[in-house]
Amino acid sequence: MRLNSRNLLLSLALLTAAGLAGAQDPLDRGAGLFLSGRVDSAITFFTGALNEDPKDSRAREILGYCLVIKGKDAMREGQYGQARAALTSARDFFPQNRDLKMLALLAELEESAPTPAVPVSTAALTTTAETSAVFECLFGDGPCARGGRYAVHIVQQGETMSDIAIKYYNDFKLWEKIWGANPQLSNPHRLEKGMRLLIPLDK
Repeated sequence: MRLNSRNLLLSLALLTAAGLAGAQDPLDRGAGLFLSGRVDSAITFFTGALNEDPKDSRAREILGYCLVIKGKDAMREGQYGQARAALTSARDFFPQNRDLKMLALLAELEESAPTPAVPVSTAALTTTAETSAVFECLFGDGPCARGGRYAVHIVQQGETMSDIAIKYYNDFKLWEKIWGANPQLSNPHRLEKGMRLLIPLDK
């Protein structure tokens, strides 16, 4: 995968800023794999995240885009078997995308009966849109990012759920939202110093 250097610098800056702010995203490891160009490893990570939580629409969308990127890259490099497999899998995530169906069929045709007289358009194999979509899911504030962004909060001495809700939402009444995201807490009014809480960022 070839990342646009401007997008890469922007994304690394955002990752650094998130780290300095103490907010940790459950998908950070997958983001790091994607940013380092390790698309296969990112696919494995996001597949695991989706298996763990099939309702995680964010991991699902990122996984779909990673599969498209892998398929297009493989096709560009003449690895038609890999391209077909990745693009066919990607179609499960984006069933309305006719281009994916066409590319998967072309990859299958090239694999079984190469036709050098019908080259695939370079424009059809660019991955700029998919790369930008992954960045938006990981670091943006669009629908994909809002669908599953979390911060990790470490409870301080004497903190209450209401205090934490005010800190993240500016509204003490939203403490139940935090409780709902942390089923490990049997009693939300008994927080201990050092506890880690997931804070949904989609207010």
